[in-house]
Amino acid sequence: MKIKRIKMSDGEDYSILLGKEGVPFPYQNLFVTIHYRNNSAASTTCYTVFEHLRYLSEICDFLNIDLIERCRTGNFLKQTELEKLKIWAQYKVEAFRKYRAKQNATEYNNLAQLKPNNKKLELARATIVIKNEGDISPHTAYNRLTTFATYIGWLEEILYSSKVSNTEEKLKGMRPGKFGTSDEALDWNDWKSLEPYQVIRVLDVVRPDSSNNPWKNEAVRYRNQLLVNLYEALGCRRGELLKVRVQDDNHRSDIRTASNGRHYVLIRSQVDKDDVRYVRPEGKTLGRLVPLVQYLKDMYDNYLIYHRLDSVGSEYIPYLFVTHNHKVKSDYALSLAQVNKIFREISEVVGFRVHPHAFRHSWNDRFSKNTDVRIAKGTTTEEKAESDRRKLQGWSDNSKSAQRYAKRYADERALQVGLEIQENDYKLIDSIVGRYDEDIHQ
Repeated sequence: MKIKRIKMSDGEDYSILLGKEGVPFPYQNLFVTIHYRNNSAASTTCYTVFEHLRYLSEICDFLNIDLIERCRTGNFLKQTELEKLKIWAQYKVEAFRKYRAKQNATEYNNLAQLKPNNKKLELARATIVIKNEGDISPHTAYNRLTTFATYIGWLEEILYSSKVSNTEEKLKGMRPGKFGTSDEALDWNDWKSLEPYQVIRVLDVVRPDSSNNPWKNEAVRYRNQLLVNLYEALGCRRGELLKVRVQDDNHRSDIRTASNGRHYVLIRSQVDKDDVRYVRPEGKTLGRLVPLVQYLKDMYDNYLIYHRLDSVGSEYIPYLFVTHNHKVKSDYALSLAQVNKIFREISEVVGFRVHPHAFRHSWNDRFSKNTDVRIAKGTTTEEKAESDRRKLQGWSDNSKSAQRYAKRYADERALQVGLEIQENDYKLIDSIVGRYDEDIHQ
């Protein structure tokens, strides 16, 4: 079972789920087409849904559940089976496959000892031991179970519509909190932001003149410095930055200067159907203009004028960030996979994990801190500040994403308030109790 990316004749990116012999699965592909692709979901979103459905098929196969046949006959899933789906939905796919392989090996070794009516196989499949290293984030588990529930509910409706079922509602009711429970909120490892000292360390390493810079090619050094600094300053998504265009015969540059001298970056949400990259970068949030400080504009001009031309055929590439590989006849626009590689190389140098999306979380930490100061000065209100956050990050007015990205700062602030209260109480109590003890012993 595999997911294959395809490019349609009109340039649209899409994916299909294929079986072992390369035959498309009818129900999963129809479901994603109807519920996601036809509702203008990004191709990356469709791909993720296919990943969830592929995993659901693996779980059902492991549990001996023929989901299509069960829905066709009206023998809908029982509560105990839904509970098992819930448990495995909170596991990493790799951990599940490792566990399954181990179980299969055990069953194979014991096969000769099993009698026809022996229930050891069924019990083995029902016994699930959860380990911490197999757990995923509550947000991922929430989305995965949502896909499971919606797909199963849809199957029941189209295959046996005469029978009323509440399977979808039951499974959705088993989802963990989308942003974690209060206990999970206290797990510092769940936060994805970089600490301020970590951000400084990364920005220092990617300086072209840094002795720790991991790249030898000068043009690559200046390109990666601009790339990392823009992620840090703008808090944009990985794919959004790879869509930024330079000026050519067909388009204006997406980095612009207004008549008042201010600089901006245009973050575009629409899909570039003429983008030839295998996995096409997409903007999952709203399009927007984001301000650009002068030092970043200077960094951009330096790369564009003095280093981007080092790329073979760069004059024909509409996007700002390009490869610099002199071993090929023509370079290309930088891909998502290449960005991941850049950040892996940075991580190896700095000694901690760095990835583009961490800068989006860190940006929101800084925004929250700045907001507190401005609210205290009376120059803004919490409502206006959150409106500004949504606009700068590309979220719609009814989006709740801001709550998730503001989580780290809000939790850290609450912990700091709690600590200050305890310290103040301790000073007061210590002074009173100490004097009280001295009075008693006099």
